[in-house]
Amino acid sequence: MKKITHYYSLTPEWQKEFAEKIGAEFIDNKIIKFPETIGKGHSYFTQIIPGISVLFIDFLVTSPLKITRLASDSELYIFHFDLSEHVNLIKINNKDYEIGSYDKLDLAIIDNEIESSFKPSVNERTIAIRILVDKSLLNDFIAKHSKKEEVKAKSKDGKRVFYHYGNIDSNSILLIRSIKNKSINDLSFEPLLKGVSLKLLGNFFNKFYDTPVTKNNMTTNEQEAIDKTKEYLLNNLYGSFPSVIFLASMAGMSESKYKILFKKCFNNTPNNLFIKEKMLLAQQLLQSGKFNSLTDIIYELNYTKLSYFSSKYYELFHKKPSQDFVKKTGTKIQNKEIK
Repeated sequence: MKKITHYYSLTPEWQKEFAEKIGAEFIDNKIIKFPETIGKGHSYFTQIIPGISVLFIDFLVTSPLKITRLASDSELYIFHFDLSEHVNLIKINNKDYEIGSYDKLDLAIIDNEIESSFKPSVNERTIAIRILVDKSLLNDFIAKHSKKEEVKAKSKDGKRVFYHYGNIDSNSILLIRSIKNKSINDLSFEPLLKGVSLKLLGNFFNKFYDTPVTKNNMTTNEQEAIDKTKEYLLNNLYGSFPSVIFLASMAGMSESKYKILFKKCFNNTPNNLFIKEKMLLAQQLLQSGKFNSLTDIIYELNYTKLSYFSSKYYELFHKKPSQDFVKKTGTKIQNKEIK
């Protein structure tokens, strides 16, 4: 296994050393083109605004590779969004975390004071966005949420640092998909990457702050278990509803208890909440201009009957899907009957 060490900073000087270590071509102080001895692909780094930078990763390695980010004095948090279609590994404090592959957890936030390693799967395309954020911009966020998930840093002072490991929301999945097939040589790539990155951060903070208040007669563990199943639903909207039995098992509860507590938390049933969120996602797909037909969209969302999909869409929006549908050519379909 080839092993590479590097460090991060908000400015691009760290890239030159990294490129030299892997024998890569370094272009315009932004692009690292991976050598054939490792695989193929590239990374793209740019500063978005003062205090926030982004690294876009799109590569395929042909032999085992371990990339270790060394702890440094740079006061940063690293937001890792992984949209690979397979499992990669992130190691933090000698513990491996699976990340990617849609049904796995695909979001990690790491304090730059903690050393971490990334091991991409061999012969699989790895897609990820890493957003580096100056800690001074996140003081309020960390103060309010640092007790949610923490790990003990392997530092001399032994202080505790913030760490989060979870799911990318469905809106953010769409954002990353919008850029994954965009050429880095396209003039619009950098502004698109910057815009997507800021929206990813916005989606995360909106979701993280919008945590349901613990209800009376519910323990903290019960609340966290219910929240976990909701998060699972929101991050698997492209699939079928997994069943209440499955969700209750995930929460470690009986089916009846799970349904009662879920209703208490969200004033909705798991299935109805899933359908509502799926229709909200469907509206985004309909208006995206990336599909040739309504049939393409229902297949994307794992539906087989257009009539069923249309009825659920109408229940939420009081209009037919065709009224929101923008074809791939950019032409909006109007007044088309759905049968």
